[in-house]
Amino acid sequence: MSLFSKLSHQELLLLAKRSCVPPLLPNFHKGQNGRVCIIGGCEDYTGAPYFSAHSAALFGVDLTHVMCELNAAPVIKSYSPNLMVHPYLRESGSASMDKICALLDRMHVCVVGPGLGRNTSMLETTIQILEYLVQKHEGAIPVVLDADGLFLVSSDPYSKKVCNLLRRFQPGRVVLTPNVVEFGRITKRLGCKTGADVARELQCIVVQKGTHDTIWHREGSLKCASEGSNKRVGGQGDTLTGAIAAMLAFSRATHDFEIWKPPQKLEWEQMVVLSCYVGCATTRECARLAYASAKRAMQTTDLNNQVGRAYTNLLGDPENDRDDESRL
Repeated sequence: MSLFSKLSHQELLLLAKRSCVPPLLPNFHKGQNGRVCIIGGCEDYTGAPYFSAHSAALFGVDLTHVMCELNAAPVIKSYSPNLMVHPYLRESGSASMDKICALLDRMHVCVVGPGLGRNTSMLETTIQILEYLVQKHEGAIPVVLDADGLFLVSSDPYSKKVCNLLRRFQPGRVVLTPNVVEFGRITKRLGCKTGADVARELQCIVVQKGTHDTIWHREGSLKCASEGSNKRVGGQGDTLTGAIAAMLAFSRATHDFEIWKPPQKLEWEQMVVLSCYVGCATTRECARLAYASAKRAMQTTDLNNQVGRAYTNLLGDPENDRDDESRL
């Protein structure tokens, strides 16, 4: 990770593109460039999972799914026909674990928490999902935890069981994205002083959101302080989780599935840190672009809709990445 401390913002973005992001080539088939599932969304909170999924889709993953509560599904479907919405979670009664597991088996990355709420049935089903990912997939499918997914990490009666589950994921396959309050709760629960301590304790990556974003890993930290906006909107964190999930899907396509040969090969945890850095930079660029256009009227949709433009601003035009099919 010491490599990153020597690199500028632009050099980090270039390294991420060259090491993590597959080019768009005509011989790839649908799904190879990422399948992401957002797990969350209840009757009261339907925007968060949509913004996370929409962000991942605009970032460029091939297939984006939302697994949500039964009553949330029609609402989320009404936001966009581009997302696949699965009403498998329940606030009362039993969730359909057979359907849930069949969907998880096809996913490359999962985001857990946006709009999940704190209903006991929803939270317990989420823990079952984490157990399934550990047992069936040996903790290989990356999980990004945010919002009420982080509540499971820091709060009784769930914390001990969930933290033990997270430790069973392969190193660097879990990303936590806490704000300042959530970060304080997690460090207090685990008895940690820094995000690096949390990263070592749970073998994860921690993205601490704030005035600047700090990406904590087991060896230290990397800061992203690129320009954003002083106007804050609800859902900005959901845009972040979608962008990180997309980058993790690209990284799996490169590292796990080897659909192409990058010019510079990195270890998995290095790719995750870069993926989180790009996610932070993208979200900040979205905020900058949205505020430049809408000023104080800026809303989450303004920010979220800028993901594609932010990608191009930071990582370049994907159409210029097709010059080296020999890397396959």
